[in-house]
Amino acid sequence: MTQIIFADKKSYDDFGLVIESFNIQPPSKKKIKQSVPFMNGSYDFSMVGSNGEIVYTERTIKVNFWFSEINRGLLYNKYSQALEWLLGAGQSELIFTDMPDTYFLAEVEEAPDFGEVVARLGRFQITFIAEPFRYGVDYEGQKLWDPFNFETDYMQDTEFDVIGSETVTIYNPGRPVIPTINVNAAMFATLNNYTVALQQGDNIDRNFMLLPGANVIDIIGTGHIKFLFRKVLL
Repeated sequence: MTQIIFADKKSYDDFGLVIESFNIQPPSKKKIKQSVPFMNGSYDFSMVGSNGEIVYTERTIKVNFWFSEINRGLLYNKYSQALEWLLGAGQSELIFTDMPDTYFLAEVEEAPDFGEVVARLGRFQITFIAEPFRYGVDYEGQKLWDPFNFETDYMQDTEFDVIGSETVTIYNPGRPVIPTINVNAAMFATLNNYTVALQQGDNIDRNFMLLPGANVIDIIGTGHIKFLFRKVLL
């Protein structure tokens, strides 16, 4: 049975809610256009402040639930408990159990309408407002076989022991992403002709970006290096 996991609780296991249907809407592009008199068309400023990256709006995720109880009083109690769970949490990870390798960052902003079909059966629809992307549950390089997607994922190493210098390849299965680079000694890493000086501990450099597919990285130094990132998908 498909369930949602939200705020560390499951819809059916914890509340007896059965998913009747759900609809995950894709995000739309954020467009900033300015027309100029006597000009055909318009100027598009949508990517001026995002370093050329397309930006997107939030997406909506609608889930229809039904549930039952032995009488009307218990039916409304269960509905109240479900509302406390869904509305009482801020933005949290939202996982569908039949898509266990990714999550949405989502929040319920408005209470749903409750529809009582009969005295022992209730239905309601909940709407999540989510960030535009899905995120990998696991860091890349830490994949387990159960959630592994053979069509999109890579079975790869993302941490290495370096003696002097080494060239490694990191595969990014999703959209461009900035990794956290953890080293236990000072090193240099070069990617796409950009070199970053790494200090002991965690390093984040917004110009050091893993592009979709293969990323060849030249490392100079001696020590242990780890690239921490999750796949990011529409």
